[in-house]
Amino acid sequence: MNPFTRFSATIAAVFLLINFSSCSNDIDLLDPADPIPVVYFQINPADKIFYLTLTRSFSGDGNGYNLARDPNQIFYDSADIRLEGWSDQYKVWETEFKHSDRTKIPGIFSEVPGYCYEAVNSLPYGFTSYRLVIYLPGMSSPIFSRIPVMSEISAPSKFDHEIALYPDVYKINFPGALEYPSGIAYRQLLCEFHYQEYEVTWVDRSVLFTVRKDMIPPGGDLLYPDMFFNLLVKNIKPINDTISRKFISIDLIFLVGDEYFNNYLDTYINAGNMDLPPKGNISNGYGLFTMVRSVKNENMHLSQRTFDSLWNGEITRKLGFVRW
Repeated sequence: MNPFTRFSATIAAVFLLINFSSCSNDIDLLDPADPIPVVYFQINPADKIFYLTLTRSFSGDGNGYNLARDPNQIFYDSADIRLEGWSDQYKVWETEFKHSDRTKIPGIFSEVPGYCYEAVNSLPYGFTSYRLVIYLPGMSSPIFSRIPVMSEISAPSKFDHEIALYPDVYKINFPGALEYPSGIAYRQLLCEFHYQEYEVTWVDRSVLFTVRKDMIPPGGDLLYPDMFFNLLVKNIKPINDTISRKFISIDLIFLVGDEYFNNYLDTYINAGNMDLPPKGNISNGYGLFTMVRSVKNENMHLSQRTFDSLWNGEITRKLGFVRW
């Protein structure tokens, strides 16, 4: 071994000896991190009350499942939350959120009233953008986000109020059929299906479900018989010996959203506060602030052949609808 090699080996041995002598058996396996606010807010100007969820990320020494069941780990007891309306560069309106008793179904986590905040809708008109501002105890900077106002939509003007799935597929006459109005990046169709159910007496029932997501013509604006009837079977339970049903009407709800709405669906609704969003627009925190608008075509009926398939078709016969 030459002198240089011997010298290098000696230095390496000294460093190893120093490192081992300075180590302790008390090793920190988890370094607790400061909580990060997680905010989800969907504004629809047609709503009477706005609801906002405010939670936080957490860490700690212990089982993650048990930590998530502790309200002190995931909720903020107090927050100063404001929604502002802006006209170009000037703030012209503001409303404040308060604690709400409304609770979201938390999945595996415990329900804790007060995790949600609400504000009464008193929106005037003439804004060009909305700004969400949240002040939290202990944070040096506010949480904020701004979104542009999305254009209003109107119900289709040419609509015969009849849904005919035969002999051709039903073409959905969506507002703004091929061109999006300003700011609209997402389109969705929902169906509110109204019927009566006989249990000693006739009782009104209804189910709400999505018919088409992110509708992009051509093709995305078509409704096929098997598609529609399978959705009914998925959302209405089969009959038993004491139940029969009568069809009443259908409401078609046209929903449009801004560029963040699709991400909102994928994170808040599907994952809640278990996962962080893949994309967000909240500064100094995680989450999404998004805008939607909706219109409804009410009291639509089924064509005779479509109704015949509802009460006697192979897919929906087990739902127990009767002719009347």
